Amino acid sequence: MEFISNKINTMKKIGVITIHSDYNYGAFLQAYALIYILRKNGYFAEIIDYRKIPNHPRNDSFPLNIIIKLLNHKREQRYNTFIKPMVGVHTYRTLNEIMNNFKENYDILISGSDQIWNPRCGGLVNKLNPAYFLAFVSNKRCKKISYASSIGSYQFNKDEQNQIKRWLSEYTAISTREQSGKEQLSTFINKEIQVTLDPTLLLTKDEWLEQAKPYKIKAKYVLVYYMVEIDEVLEYARKIADLNQWKVALITNHIKRHPLVDINIRNCGPAEFITLFYNAEYIVTNSFHGTAFSVNFNKNFISIFKKDSPQRAQSFLNSIGLSHRLIKNIQQIDSLEKYIDYKDANIKLQELRNNSFQFLKNAINQ
Repeated sequence: MEFISNKINTMKKIGVITIHSDYNYGAFLQAYALIYILRKNGYFAEIIDYRKIPNHPRNDSFPLNIIIKLLNHKREQRYNTFIKPMVGVHTYRTLNEIMNNFKENYDILISGSDQIWNPRCGGLVNKLNPAYFLAFVSNKRCKKISYASSIGSYQFNKDEQNQIKRWLSEYTAISTREQSGKEQLSTFINKEIQVTLDPTLLLTKDEWLEQAKPYKIKAKYVLVYYMVEIDEVLEYARKIADLNQWKVALITNHIKRHPLVDINIRNCGPAEFITLFYNAEYIVTNSFHGTAFSVNFNKNFISIFKKDSPQRAQSFLNSIGLSHRLIKNIQQIDSLEKYIDYKDANIKLQELRNNSFQFLKNAINQ
C-alpha cells in the first residue's frame, strides 16, 4: 500500500460516522480499522461519537438486568478500552442531538462501513437514519464521502430512494462494501459508485496482530463465530473437529455450554478476538467479519451461507476467488480441500486493498 506521509496532515481534519457503539466485534473492528489507516497515512481522524439505539436492545426486568450487566461488565470494558483512543470528545446520545447540535469543525466527513445504510441496523426501527447519510451538516461546511457503506440485503422503496438521492447528492465520492449495494444505488443515483473493501481488510495480518492481546487455549480448536442459527453452525464445526480430533471453541456471552461445544469463550474483547482467530486451527462462521478475518489471517475456514443476508460474504469471497468456501449444506465439507491455497487469493486481496485505499486517498484529496 502506498502511504501518504508519516507526518500529520493538519489541513485535513476527518470525522467518521459509523456503527461503533453496539457491542459487536465486527462493528468495533471496522470502526477502529478505518481510523487506524487514516491516521497511519497522515490525517487527523476520529470517530464521531454518535450512540445510536442498539439493533437488539435488551429489556430485561429487575434483577435480571443487573445480573446481565455484571456478567457483561468485563467484556464491555475491554471493548471500550479498545475503541476509546479512536473516538472524539463530544458524545451524541440521540438523533436529535447530532442533527441539531453538532459541534465539531471537520474538513471532511466520512460515512463509514458496516450496515449504516440498512434501516434495520440504524437504530430507528426500520427507518433510514439521516445521521448515517451525514444530513446533520451541509456540504458547504465540509466535504462528504462514503467509504464502504453497506445496505445488506435491504431493498429501498420509492420514498426511501428519493430521500437517499437528496442526501447523497451532497457527496463528492461514494463507495459501498458489496456489489449488490452498488447495483441497487445505481438504479436511482446518477453518480459513480465504487465497491471498496471493508476497513478491516485494509489492514494486513501483521498490523492486526500489533493490536492483539493474549487469550490462551491449550488445545487445538475449531473457532466458531456466529450471528444467527447457532445449532446449524455448531453442527458444521463439530463435524470438522471430530474429523481432526480438535475441540470446538465458541465465542459467546452465555454461561451455559451448548452440547456441541467443548470450550465457551466469554468476556473477550476485540483485541482478544484477533488472537482467537489467529491461533485457531480452523474457523466456522456465518459472519461477514468472521469470514474477513479468516481470509486475512490465511486460515482454513468455511463460511456458512447466511439465509437472510449472504451478500456481504458472497461478494467478498467472489472477488478473491474463494467462493467455494461459502457453503449451504454440511455435505459440502467432504468435497473441500483440507488446506486452502492462498497464493492467488492473497494477490487479489492485495490488489483490492490497493484499489480501495486509492479510492479513499483520491476522495480525500480531490
